Amino acid sequence: MWTGLWDVGAKAPLAVAASQRQKDVEGVLESLARPEKVEAVVMDLAEPYRQAVQMVLPDAAIVADKFHVIALGQQALRKVRAGRRQRGNVASLLDRGVERLSQGGRERLGEALAADPRLATAWALKEELRGVYRSHTYQEASTGLAQWFEAAKTSGLLPFARVGGTVLRWREEVLNYWHFPLTNALVEGKHNRVKALKRRAYGYRNDQVFLLRFLNLIHTD
Repeated sequence: MWTGLWDVGAKAPLAVAASQRQKDVEGVLESLARPEKVEAVVMDLAEPYRQAVQMVLPDAAIVADKFHVIALGQQALRKVRAGRRQRGNVASLLDRGVERLSQGGRERLGEALAADPRLATAWALKEELRGVYRSHTYQEASTGLAQWFEAAKTSGLLPFARVGGTVLRWREEVLNYWHFPLTNALVEGKHNRVKALKRRAYGYRNDQVFLLRFLNLIHTD
């Protein structure tokens, strides 16, 4: 796995490290032209990245990527429903945001949740975590997140208890989103393009060839 650094404001690539190791990421951060000017860094919930930023950019705020946080709730929901058969398209209705459901979809989902209280609790926790990001202020988000922690801890659902522990360890970074509303949406889009590039090539001769092809992609995309 490689690590890419992007200027999300300018939508421009900055540098690439050929690993996810903290030491290599620190080296890339140290190579930035003016690291003291960096105010915030948005990332997925990876401890080596967090420690690298804390070491090299101690004054920069770290923002946990919104979509990776929400994905934790979706993954926990899928673990709760693993092995349970759902009729029709209920599985896809569970994954979809409640605001995106049609009236018919809401009715079918409601019937499925009424028949399975554990699944209903898991779905509610997934939606409540998403709902934290509809908060208008830092304080509102902080209160909502605290309430979600307590609900996840007392739910009796191990996947959500584990997710609650992860989010608790990243609480400050999650809430920094209300100071710096940044996401990795741009970078994730580029990652998908790189994955498609790798699939089409069926592998590359060496890392240098892949790096050149990768750089050509992101600079011409």
